[in-house]
Amino acid sequence: MLSILADHGLLPRWLRPWSGPEDTVAIPRTWTAVWIERLLWVFMLSFAFDYRASDTRTGGAGIDQILFLLTWAGSTGCIFLLGWRFLLVRPIAWFLIFWGGFLMFMIGNAALQGVPFDRWFRMVLPLIFLFSGILNAHIAGCAGIRPSRIVGPVFVAACINVIWRIIHGFLFKEVTLETVRIEVQSPSGNWLAAWIGCAILLRPRFHWSLLVAIGVLFIGVFITVTRSLLFPVFASALASGICFLLGVRWGQFAWRDLVKRLLPVAIACAAGLTLLGLAAVFQPRMIERWNERLFHLADDRNLTADISYLTRKAEADSIAKMLSEEPYHFINGMGIGASYNWDAAYMPEIFLVFPEDSELGVDVWTIGHSTWSYALFSGGIIALAAYAVLNIGALATSIRAARANASDPGPDQWLAFLPFIATCCVLSETLTSNPFNERLAGMTFGMMVGLLQAFFIRASWIHRSLPT
Repeated sequence: MLSILADHGLLPRWLRPWSGPEDTVAIPRTWTAVWIERLLWVFMLSFAFDYRASDTRTGGAGIDQILFLLTWAGSTGCIFLLGWRFLLVRPIAWFLIFWGGFLMFMIGNAALQGVPFDRWFRMVLPLIFLFSGILNAHIAGCAGIRPSRIVGPVFVAACINVIWRIIHGFLFKEVTLETVRIEVQSPSGNWLAAWIGCAILLRPRFHWSLLVAIGVLFIGVFITVTRSLLFPVFASALASGICFLLGVRWGQFAWRDLVKRLLPVAIACAAGLTLLGLAAVFQPRMIERWNERLFHLADDRNLTADISYLTRKAEADSIAKMLSEEPYHFINGMGIGASYNWDAAYMPEIFLVFPEDSELGVDVWTIGHSTWSYALFSGGIIALAAYAVLNIGALATSIRAARANASDPGPDQWLAFLPFIATCCVLSETLTSNPFNERLAGMTFGMMVGLLQAFFIRASWIHRSLPT
């Protein structure tokens, strides 16, 4: 929406985060581009105010979530009607064919194994949303929309969702700073971590949106007291460093730029230490909770291991036993949305932390803690291979897209590396959580894959725009 207002001169220059300098490579925009761009905003904002249900097992969709779903379906349907003729443009068309086929397998597999419709439909939705993200961003790129204009709605939706989850938790879930945990955790945290690392090391100029992203991300990390949210931060730093090295090799960056690019990191670290000092004064209990989560969670509960590890081990061992009873299920799994229980051997220790009447680990049919163990349970080796191909394909295609434009990099060149960094951040969480378990997460990752088509379109026009 900001980009549309900027196009009409209704925003001051400092409020134009997506409209950078003009690209010297002229890419023709189709007559549908302006409508597709507007619909991209509707698409991403459709679930920007999504939230985690208090009880996924019993809670149905509220009227607000039905409206979110209708908005998502309407915007995706309109983008498809405006750009269906671009569907077979390669290389991202291969992702559409591949993931579409995988969705058909997962749906058919669950239905044939008797998984109730309401269960498999709710669990497969994030995977459908991922497909729609690839589709919409792919069509936008083929229509001539700049990469920065495609990423803009993702950035705004991510920031909104992180803040909204916190507000929703305090207003409607009766959580407090002393008890808050995953109730307010947003699936957009790992993407913001990727965007921040990409903007710090690879973006040509500093922009105020970087400060916004840093503030939003670390407010979410600090309040939720979730250690796994630190993994994407480290993954983003490592992946961004790899991309910077590639940029140096291709002549896009120089080593002397590194000090200047790391200056925001020093500023952010100083600001973070200041905020930690303020938190220690005004919210000492929050600092204590972080200390417990990082160093003393097992000791002070008389546990043999960290409680998070125990719950994940109980889940993984139970899944392995269930599949071993009929080994052919290692090929196709039990069906997405099927039920499983946690291994009873771990429950005595787990109940030292959780109340015994909580029915924890009983008749679990929601997506599990680990991407890979639940992929094996729901779709067997086929699902494991599909997730691996999706992630490896996104990594390789991102580097290909960046390399294809390296001879004449445009102002959006830094965003060609964003899908690579975002995929690394997603992978950093897959062992301890399932980043694909929420609708907005699926949409965001899909948009990253589809975004790459815009760079391949641009690469195909480089030779036509260069002076002879």
